[in-house]
Amino acid sequence: MKTVTAIVVVLLLGFPLAAQDVDSLAGKKAVFLGDSITQGGGYVTFIAYYLDKLYPQKSFDIYGLGLSSETVSGLSEEGHASGAFPRPCLFERLGRLLEKVKPDVVFACYGINDGIYKPLDPERFAAFKNGIAKLIDQCKATGVKDIFLITPPIFDFAPKAGEFNYDSVLTEYAAWEMTLKIPGVHVIDLHTAMRKARDARTEVFSKDRVHPGDEGHLLMAKTILAALGVQVPDETLATIQADPLYKQVDLLRRHRSAHWMNHVGYTRGKTVTPQPLGTTETDAAAIQEKIDALRRQK
Repeated sequence: MKTVTAIVVVLLLGFPLAAQDVDSLAGKKAVFLGDSITQGGGYVTFIAYYLDKLYPQKSFDIYGLGLSSETVSGLSEEGHASGAFPRPCLFERLGRLLEKVKPDVVFACYGINDGIYKPLDPERFAAFKNGIAKLIDQCKATGVKDIFLITPPIFDFAPKAGEFNYDSVLTEYAAWEMTLKIPGVHVIDLHTAMRKARDARTEVFSKDRVHPGDEGHLLMAKTILAALGVQVPDETLATIQADPLYKQVDLLRRHRSAHWMNHVGYTRGKTVTPQPLGTTETDAAAIQEKIDALRRQK
């Protein structure tokens, strides 16, 4: 399997990140919000894996709580999910999530669904901007110390002459996010990094144009980690995924995601009412013990 090259361009405007910002995650509760790419969780696992591996004496508490199809804009295209239900909106669940999880740090990656796969439109763009502002306000109101906005991944499509390319919309959304200058809010330009990496290769990251495979998720993780000042070793996916530490970190991420999503509750077509956590955190602690034993052997 190929090594993902370090073609990572991180453009940080407003309140720049510094290398020591990785320390702001140590001992803190960090939540990753987003759509199906975040719910799939590959990049969240890679981030947690490298934090655990490279900083064995620090503790990280990471929750991947993305929801497939979700937006911050509240918009949905006709025929979404074959007409079965409209796209869910983050704000149906965000208040409960912030109350129950009580994160210190929030990472949020939205945009790819918010343009609803149509050409750039002032009203749709305004809905995305308003959604990002509402996300920031609600997080700050509950005491979140740091908010990391991650610009949307690319729409992985090579159009023919004159053919509409939805990635042009995401480029505009990303450029706008990069202009934000708000205390406690940091912007990581994933879109530019991913676009440059894609333009340097012939193979797609996303076979369906939207959902990256493992190489794409690893690039996402490397871009976010680079913004935190973390230097990631250049190694193959096969090497990473064969590591027992990676397997335990991925197990923990999946375990927490499934149970905390149900604990918070959400609506996506059907409504999942909030469920008790039960032994979720006891079981998570047992997995964490295995992670700590592995990472501190390295």
